Amino acid sequence: MNDKPYNQQLPSTSPRHLRVPVADTVLDCNDSGGNGQPVIFLNGAFASQRDWKKVQSQLGGTYRTITYDERARGKSETSADYSFEGCGEDLAAVIKATGVQRPVLVGWSLGAAIAVRYAAEHPDDITALLLIDGAYPIAMFTDADKEQVRRSFRRMAFLLPILARFGKAARMSADQAADFNIELDGVLGKLGSSYDKISLPVYFICASKRSMGGTEAQFSKMRASVEPLVARHPNISIFKTLPCSHLEILSKYPATVAAAINNLASHATVA
Repeated sequence: MNDKPYNQQLPSTSPRHLRVPVADTVLDCNDSGGNGQPVIFLNGAFASQRDWKKVQSQLGGTYRTITYDERARGKSETSADYSFEGCGEDLAAVIKATGVQRPVLVGWSLGAAIAVRYAAEHPDDITALLLIDGAYPIAMFTDADKEQVRRSFRRMAFLLPILARFGKAARMSADQAADFNIELDGVLGKLGSSYDKISLPVYFICASKRSMGGTEAQFSKMRASVEPLVARHPNISIFKTLPCSHLEILSKYPATVAAAINNLASHATVA
């Protein structure tokens, strides 16, 4: 682990609202400023920055917190590229724009997968990972499942623009949203090799109930895929399994998420 003290590297800043250019788009980003350990929050696939408000409130200003919206989500602009690779480019652009070094990455759902891939590619640049009911290293979709995903999004096409206004969907077409979900499933299936490259502390917070988009058995199989990771890697552990669905964790258990962040942040070296 890189032991350079973060508070000797970061300038003291006031809270800032940033518009971060990347590729063909612009991301909406908020940086709390200050000299605390930086924590970057990575959203779910069709979520927005507002989902982290309760968690940030629980942290009480201890950390330098950074949130942003992925392209076509929240207040960010649209793009011609909604690939998983583009998600990594977004995170790199936010880190560069804010100037933070060795942040804790806190990812929910899609955001967890982005965090793992980024940490594997930049192992000396991250302090720790908190993965919230995501980044499970297993692909779940059969060919039939992929077609069902496409049909489901097409049926919801008229709702997507409405949901997007409330930060609950992306400003993509139904086909683009389906393609993104299908690609993400493939990324998850190959994520095991990324974990093999990570030696920094990794915590999982898992839900225990099913959500929309899958059966009880499917969710159980997906979450069980973390157990071999924990068995193989001493740096990876399950911080907590919560009696809720995937969509309820941040709203019902922000204190648990904050407690995990506090624990992980203790791994940062303070001068």
